[in-house]
Amino acid sequence: MRRRTPSRHRLVPTRSFLRRLSRTSISGQRSRRGSGRGSRRAPRRVLSRVFRRPAVLWAKRPRMLRGIRGFLAACLAFCLVLIGAVVVTYIRTPLPTEPQDGVTDEGSAVYYADGRTPAFRLGANREVVRHEQIPEHVRWAVIAAEDRGFYSGHGVSPMGMARALVKGASGGETQGGSTITQQLARNYFKGLSQKRSFDRKFKEIFVALKLDEHRSKKEILTLYLNTVFFGRQTSGIQAAARAYFDKDVWQLTVAEGALLAAMIQRPMYFHTQGDTPPARALRARWQYVINGMVTLGKLSRAQADRERFPQTRDEWRGVDVSGQTLLVRQRVLDELRELDVPIQSVVNGKLKIYTSLDQRWMRYAEQAMKAAGEPRWPGTVRAGLIAVDPRDGAVKAFYGGDPKRSQYDSVFNPVAQAGSTFKPYVLAAALRRGYSARSIVNGRSPQKFAPDGQLTPMTAPGYLVENDEKIGSLGPVDLVEATAQSVNTGYVKLGFEAGLDNVARTATDLGVPAAALAPFKNQAGITLGTATIPAADQAAGYAAFANGGLAVRPHVITKIVDAWGREIPLPWRRPGRRVLTTEQAAQVTYSLRQTVQKGTGRRAALTDHEAAGKTGTTDRNRAAWFVGFIPQLSTAVMMTDTKGAPLKGLYKQRGTVSGETTPAMIWRAFMAKAGRDLTFEPHAEPAFTGQVRNWAQPSPDNPAELAQWCSLPANRKAPACLKAQVGRGTSPLGSATTPPRGATRPSARPTPTRVDTRLRNG
Repeated sequence: MRRRTPSRHRLVPTRSFLRRLSRTSISGQRSRRGSGRGSRRAPRRVLSRVFRRPAVLWAKRPRMLRGIRGFLAACLAFCLVLIGAVVVTYIRTPLPTEPQDGVTDEGSAVYYADGRTPAFRLGANREVVRHEQIPEHVRWAVIAAEDRGFYSGHGVSPMGMARALVKGASGGETQGGSTITQQLARNYFKGLSQKRSFDRKFKEIFVALKLDEHRSKKEILTLYLNTVFFGRQTSGIQAAARAYFDKDVWQLTVAEGALLAAMIQRPMYFHTQGDTPPARALRARWQYVINGMVTLGKLSRAQADRERFPQTRDEWRGVDVSGQTLLVRQRVLDELRELDVPIQSVVNGKLKIYTSLDQRWMRYAEQAMKAAGEPRWPGTVRAGLIAVDPRDGAVKAFYGGDPKRSQYDSVFNPVAQAGSTFKPYVLAAALRRGYSARSIVNGRSPQKFAPDGQLTPMTAPGYLVENDEKIGSLGPVDLVEATAQSVNTGYVKLGFEAGLDNVARTATDLGVPAAALAPFKNQAGITLGTATIPAADQAAGYAAFANGGLAVRPHVITKIVDAWGREIPLPWRRPGRRVLTTEQAAQVTYSLRQTVQKGTGRRAALTDHEAAGKTGTTDRNRAAWFVGFIPQLSTAVMMTDTKGAPLKGLYKQRGTVSGETTPAMIWRAFMAKAGRDLTFEPHAEPAFTGQVRNWAQPSPDNPAELAQWCSLPANRKAPACLKAQVGRGTSPLGSATTPPRGATRPSARPTPTRVDTRLRNG
């Protein structure tokens, strides 16, 4: 019996054997054609080769082993070369020390008047904090969100990278495969681009390994938390805490810290409020962070179950709800430029800039303007409100116009003629000349003035002046009444008597820009407000009447502190220059108080404070003003049409706008709210010192009225009276200075009329 070949010696036909078998079959077919016997032997030869003895094939085993050994050697050599290349690359990878451009920029913080609430930032919205200032639960929340193996790893996470690769390849949700150290290497240091590529990824790994070897975990985590982007245009945990929760990072709760940690993954996608997919995704991510803190042992399950998704601020909008961010920012930059602060120090100097803006009063200003319908007025209509502190000119609030209609600043730029709001400067100029506010002017309308200020016949050349049609023609009035009723004819006469150059100088001393007055030098029209003056300068000019005669300069910045804690000096913090005496300021203020009590400004009267102010309306109602004050606050409201059209047909406004209507009511709406924060203070009462003059010159077209006026001893040397004399020794009343026998000598002080008596009494 034939022995069977042991199983270990059985051979499985190989690929080379099958090739031989096929060749043998072909040769057998050829042999069948020539001999039948050969054809019968061919299969035997094939079978003998298939089932040859094992010893024959075992003889070729060294060749197979040599092939396997060669393959393994090649693999080993490749691995050694790869490892060597990795080692060499790692050794040659420099330790990153230089940050990327702008990554360390902190910018400058701008604060409200309380010195704590941030308004906005200039430059990068980042504020660096120390490791100790970041609460431990906030640090662990970030670790739970981004790199749970941060303290135990070496800067890279192979499993995390593989997981991110698989997720991305399968079309699932994008997951962060980079550790905190890798993210820092990519986003902080120079040498790595943001381009997604394998080359960048390999470099990122080497840099991360270097960082982990040469820098402490504390330093890496602090750098990361001060530079990572959190959304809402904020970089760094401190800026994010301010933007989302309006608090400092060291005040964050566990839930708030977990929300900020969750935002790192997709800061431009997540929504903190609502029930949209981005909002639901953020809540799920927040829960993932909370659960991660439990896994890391930094939060118990009971504590985690008590945490609730936190409520964030609606939006990071700088100046809260006022919509004036751009205008405030521009004004701050203008003042910094005026102070010669380099722009580089602003965007990367870590300055702390404190302003005088009151957050609530900014809201009051907007509410007053919107209640009047300002957002729906035509684009050609510009309007604004600004309030300054009379003590130093600090701007407490302003509204420069709805930014949706126009981003042009309507309060710090000159946009409207001053109109009758310029008259208090004329009155102040007269008081500086030594006259009293009880001096008399003629309120008759119309009147025509010669270049020297004297009245001329209506048929002669001259400057024709008329009162507003609501005022009409008046008789002699004192300057208090002329101010309250806004008598144009009387104020033009006062301008001539005070001196037009003195009027311009006084207005300039009170803060009106000299450039605004220069085109109207020695022109009588300057007394009626032909100059275009910014509302900010108007509010500051009237502030001098409220504070007793000291000129102030309107400004927003109250203090600047650099990165080293040094305070930059500000020129407007010096005491104001005295322009008027306290008595002169009190007389102007008294006249403006009468304007609100019984004159054109009655709609601006307040219930809790005594207001003083002046209305102003330009020709054809192209511009309208109300500028007024109480002892603690001076406010100007302005409206104008830039195309010169009358202010009429405006939304929520009836008829044609004048200074005594819409501006006065806007002023009152704002001051009524702001005044609640201020205690009542009385205005200083005047003694009405100074020379009382009677400039109520009668019309030269009425000889009888002129003769009676010239009969007064104080007026006999007036130019009009001298012109009326027919010769030496004559008087305007006759041909001789001595009246004929029987004639009645005119009284040196005629019996006053009812109007004169009324003016004298009040």
